[in-house]
Amino acid sequence: MISTYLTYRSYAADLSKSLQQISQNTVVAREAQFFKDNIGSIKSVDDFMKNTRVFNYAMKAYGLEDMTNSKAFIRKVLQSDVNDQDSFVRKLTDTRFLTFAKAFNFATDGKVATSPIVAMDADDQDDTIGLYNDQRIKKGATAATEAKYYQETISLVRDVDDLLANQRLLAYALESVGLDPKIMSQTTLRSVLTSDVLDPDSYANQFADTRFRDLAAAFSFSADGSVSPGVGAQTAAQVADTVYFNYEAKGAGASPAAATFKANYYESMIGSITSVDQLLADDKLLTVALIGAGLDPSLQSKIQLRDVLTSDLNDPDSVANTLDADSYRLLAARFNFNTDGTVSGGAGAQTETQRAQTITTFFSGYDDDAIAAEGRETTYFKLLLPNMGSISEMQSNSRVYNYALRAYGIDPATVSKTTIRNVLQSDLNNPASFANTSRDPRLKALAAAFNFGADGLAQPAKAAQSKNSILAMAQVVVAKAGTDKTLQDQAKAEATYYGQAILDVGSVDQFLNNTLLVDFALKSASLENDRLSNETLKKILTSDPLNARSFVNQSGNAKYRALAAAFNFNADGSVPPQASVQAQTRSDTIATIDLYARQTLELTVGDQSEGARLALYFQRKAPEITSAYSILGDKALFQVARTALGLPATMSNASIETQAAAITKKLELADLKDSKKLEKFLGRFMAMYDITNSQNSASSFASILFANR
Repeated sequence: MISTYLTYRSYAADLSKSLQQISQNTVVAREAQFFKDNIGSIKSVDDFMKNTRVFNYAMKAYGLEDMTNSKAFIRKVLQSDVNDQDSFVRKLTDTRFLTFAKAFNFATDGKVATSPIVAMDADDQDDTIGLYNDQRIKKGATAATEAKYYQETISLVRDVDDLLANQRLLAYALESVGLDPKIMSQTTLRSVLTSDVLDPDSYANQFADTRFRDLAAAFSFSADGSVSPGVGAQTAAQVADTVYFNYEAKGAGASPAAATFKANYYESMIGSITSVDQLLADDKLLTVALIGAGLDPSLQSKIQLRDVLTSDLNDPDSVANTLDADSYRLLAARFNFNTDGTVSGGAGAQTETQRAQTITTFFSGYDDDAIAAEGRETTYFKLLLPNMGSISEMQSNSRVYNYALRAYGIDPATVSKTTIRNVLQSDLNNPASFANTSRDPRLKALAAAFNFGADGLAQPAKAAQSKNSILAMAQVVVAKAGTDKTLQDQAKAEATYYGQAILDVGSVDQFLNNTLLVDFALKSASLENDRLSNETLKKILTSDPLNARSFVNQSGNAKYRALAAAFNFNADGSVPPQASVQAQTRSDTIATIDLYARQTLELTVGDQSEGARLALYFQRKAPEITSAYSILGDKALFQVARTALGLPATMSNASIETQAAAITKKLELADLKDSKKLEKFLGRFMAMYDITNSQNSASSFASILFANR
């Protein structure tokens, strides 16, 4: 009689080859093809159970074939919420049922859970909102760079022609007054810039558009284009005005950069204020003072403000004291104006303390209105976007459309809707697509954030991996870290990064270009030490695990096949859209087919040796063992462990905690993650099994699995 060990080794020595031979068996291959062809038509648990061949195939794949008649029980398993610790399947001690439930996508009502087809998935929506909320800061930073250049360079301008020759300076000045540099002729600009704004007949004053007068007033050019000695093209006040209005013109007025500029201006100029009228005449100073007191500058009357600032706070009948808002009394207290609007003493309009208080509270409130406005737009965007099934619908709603473009740094006024439509319809995996050939990273980022197809309609989001596959990888990597807390924390951090970054992968090349993603995937597949080239990895990842002639199947390396099965890459390296309704993901279908082949192999082995079958089963389940309770919850695993460890059969009468302690005392669970130590453990089991069963026939494998159920 051939020993259990020799029977086991005859199959396990080259397990990939053994599985390949089983898979090529005519009956096995036919059943696998039927399952693959029909699982996509399953829309509910009822459909699943009515299709006997599909149902029986799946049950056998997950080692549950003796439960095929217990359909009421299996229905409860499949309709359990696998994420709810109190659900039916989570309370079962046999983890095979949870594995079975996780392999399918049934909701608690028995129907296949649907993935809504939306213009933008949740992660991209969060990213877009984050970008939108950051736009003020980014605009401010860009505007600050230009402001710095302007302030450093404008003093070098000696005449109007110097300014006209420097397109960067000129554009900055024109934008500050709201004029488009692209449509202004040099002749017109020269005539405007050399106009005397006090002369009603001057060139600038002939325009109905007051922006031309504002431009002329912003500079100090003489009629011949020269500048007065010691004055320059602009006075300090004119430079400050130009910078101030440029921040506002670029939508960066409420940015940190603009706030810093305004605060610096305030600190440098407030000491020169000697009357209330002088303060009221300088909107830049007044704005900082009002915001610092908690008042909205756009809602204030300068007549009333004069009365507030000149109020005697010791007089209960003064204007500041009779107004309801405390902010007016705070504003009056921040200044030292007499009732006639003058300033007495040497302290000036504000003491150092008052000035510091104004600046501090200004920084606390300068962006309150902007943040509130952004919040309103974000709420509207989140509410309306999910209902938009096409580009046309989105473009017809200006608030949603403008929000999306501004989030990606695009001014809706500067680009046509036709261009944006072409961008959103682009396939980013096609180098010749409109978005890719635009060479504008903002347009590519915009296209990547949406799920529109070439027809302009929303389509299912693309995903390089299913959530189940990502989770499975993470669990393997974390388990490999062992019990060392530092290694555990590192593995969890890697898993978190992977889970987020893989969602943005749109092609196999993009995946391979991220070494952190590649290293994590290889570690999960136990290929981290194989030194695979990107060329080989690309062949693996673009292989079809269900095609016998594909690279991974021809390689004979089961690890290659498992890695390919974990991803959704097409043969060309692109990522397909996810099906909105699917009973199983591609990865789960492949896993089911592989498990069926493995179960068939184990059955074949079991016909020769029940012990060898138990050993193969334990070998397959070992990566999933995380504690002694994993073993105790599976009758077959427990049979192997009890036999190998020499534990008495009577230990089953002890408490579950006592049994777990007995196993942990004799078995180092980490050894089961080491292939050599696992083989040694199984060898001990098979030797003990042969001794124990030399004169007694073994219990059937099925009876072991379902004993005491």
